[in-house]
Amino acid sequence: MANAKSTSENSKDNANRFFDGFIKIFFAFFKILKEGLKTKCYKRLENYALTGSVVLWACVMIYQNKHFKLVDYLPYDMQLPAAKIISVIGDYRLMGLSTLSIIICSLLLAGFASYKLIQKYQKALDNINLKSGLGDNPKVVSVDKDSNRTRILVKSIGIGEERYKSKLDDFRASLGQQVESVNYLDKDNRFLEISLAHHLLASNVNYSEINSNAKKPYSFVVGQSLKNAVTENLEDVPHYLIAGSTGGGKSVAFKSMLLGLLETSKRIQLYIFDFKQVEMNEFAVLPNVKVIKNEHEASILLEGFVKEMDKRYQKLEEIGEKKINPDRDKLPRIVVGIDECSDLLGKVKKDHPNYKAMERAKRCLNELSRKARASGIHLIFATQKVDMNSIDTQIQENLEGRLSFRMNTIENSVRVLQNNKSYYLPSIPGRAIWKKGANYTEVQCPFISDDELKKRIEVLKDKFSKEKVTMLEPPKEKVEDEKADLYKDGGKHK
Repeated sequence: MANAKSTSENSKDNANRFFDGFIKIFFAFFKILKEGLKTKCYKRLENYALTGSVVLWACVMIYQNKHFKLVDYLPYDMQLPAAKIISVIGDYRLMGLSTLSIIICSLLLAGFASYKLIQKYQKALDNINLKSGLGDNPKVVSVDKDSNRTRILVKSIGIGEERYKSKLDDFRASLGQQVESVNYLDKDNRFLEISLAHHLLASNVNYSEINSNAKKPYSFVVGQSLKNAVTENLEDVPHYLIAGSTGGGKSVAFKSMLLGLLETSKRIQLYIFDFKQVEMNEFAVLPNVKVIKNEHEASILLEGFVKEMDKRYQKLEEIGEKKINPDRDKLPRIVVGIDECSDLLGKVKKDHPNYKAMERAKRCLNELSRKARASGIHLIFATQKVDMNSIDTQIQENLEGRLSFRMNTIENSVRVLQNNKSYYLPSIPGRAIWKKGANYTEVQCPFISDDELKKRIEVLKDKFSKEKVTMLEPPKEKVEDEKADLYKDGGKHK
């Protein structure tokens, strides 16, 4: 009696385990299909073509009745029933079933690797025992990998970001990978992104540690990559764009780029447009640097740069050369750095007090970006985001060197880099994507403190004070006339 009862209970347990296993397999099947639909490899045109070719081949085989030959591979006693079933189904239904089966199999193949990754990272999350107040575990939604990092998107309701950060050591131990950053998505705080570095890039690089890598004249250090210190020079790349959201490191990078150019160059003049009026004051003490703080003076000065460009091309024609050589021609390279360039290049109505100045600036910068390369005049734009309202499209097309810090939207990243790379950067100040031509490099840009910047500028002050420097100046009469026009019209000069 007791044995019969025990046997009955074992049978029930086995049945329950079988049912639970069946349910898990059933849900796993549909999860893999879902991942197959989301995976990038299935969205590629060649994979559609491959799947379509297999479907077409199967339909042709059925139409020519060659599928009956497959029955011969079955055990002898199953061949006749199988042939009858195929005959009952009919060719057209069989084509439909074959098509569906092939599509399902391709989705399973495409989604299996992604599903396994999600399960792997879900298990790692479960191991660190994070739960909401209601006892819910965070759920891994997707896993995206590239050559540098793995990004895990987690649906996490009721679990604060700090709780994840307090468990970082446990998470590292569970995964065996370096956790680079943990951040909630700005657009939806129910989701959190965990970034895992395949190779750890330093999260802080001091300017003094890598500035010596810029050895060529008129060069600067962009930042530290996984392989080496990335440097650039005005000879190879004449014009630059620095873009990034507030707090990402854009302003520090702008300053370190200008400082690097000053430190590596003998004949150079900097004209810095600082419409915030306080950001670039440290540079103003140098004899070969002029800081401009209002749009009208800036636009008039840009007209002067266009005239200077024309003079230089006339000189090149006279001496039979193709580009300015500062040492040979005794002419400095002119670098125009525009911080928050949307203040100068943004779209405004015709009744805006700065409309005339801004239109003139756009016209001049457009011409300089297209033609100034060989004349030794260079442009550096810094802005929070790039669109037609901040930098004219024609100007954008001529900015070969682009440094993009973390962007808040994919659209902003695409506008700067033509891809989403800077949107997926970890939230580390100074982390950026450097684009030169078709090449993209992730870098940690150097940090320089205000104190170190001032000390280095004092050294540069001695360096450039030894030679006579003649800076381009906007005609005072023209500046005063425009000021008078503004006040006459009731506008306020900025």
